[in-house]
Amino acid sequence: MKKMLILLAASVLLILVLAVGLLWEGSEQPPPATSQVEPPQEMLPTPPTARFRPDLALQALSEQERDRLIEKAVVEGQEEQLLELGREFHDKWYEDRRRLGEERHKEMEKLWFQGRRPRGRGDSIAKLEKILQDFPETNRAGCAAYELGHHYLKNNALSVEERLRRAEEYFRLAEERYRDSLCEFNAAVAPLARLALAVWIYKSSDPVLAKRLIEQVIAQDGDKTDHLGQSLGEVARRLLETMPP
Repeated sequence: MKKMLILLAASVLLILVLAVGLLWEGSEQPPPATSQVEPPQEMLPTPPTARFRPDLALQALSEQERDRLIEKAVVEGQEEQLLELGREFHDKWYEDRRRLGEERHKEMEKLWFQGRRPRGRGDSIAKLEKILQDFPETNRAGCAAYELGHHYLKNNALSVEERLRRAEEYFRLAEERYRDSLCEFNAAVAPLARLALAVWIYKSSDPVLAKRLIEQVIAQDGDKTDHLGQSLGEVARRLLETMPP
């Protein structure tokens, strides 16, 4: 009798362990598709288009690792890989491709990936400026304008004054013309450009104006995110805290 009770207890414990394992697994990935369990595809509710929030694992990736993820998605253009870069970004990427056609879109994306890094080099700048020249009405053009601001800040071939002037020109272009552009991981171009511009205005000329720009980001774009999924409202508040009153 005692042996039967031990066996029964062990069986119950095994069932509980398996059940917990299945629940954990189910929290990380959807269950495998089976025609016996899932309703037909047309009966499934359409998932809401929510802003992509990269998880902590993505935030822990190095810039080089994120670049490799971007390159793989952009070069191969697979649906699942692009969704990893953000649902809203994915939709804008496909809208660019519908507008341009597949070949011209590939040409633009190649310029983008080759021009993003390293920042500050003349050949990188030339590729991004070609996007603005040849593909000015695309979502990607907003990403190019934002990146060009950073490129010019790091362009040591120019004087400090010229670097600041050109960077400000592109940050303002990103903010004013490409208000709705999103880059990889749903990074919002316009408020990111405004924050970058505010930092350099604070350092170079007008701290009061710089703080006003940052406060505008908090008020108008606080729910948007950067490339790490961080709230731009929180990023802007932390930035203000570093600036003496």
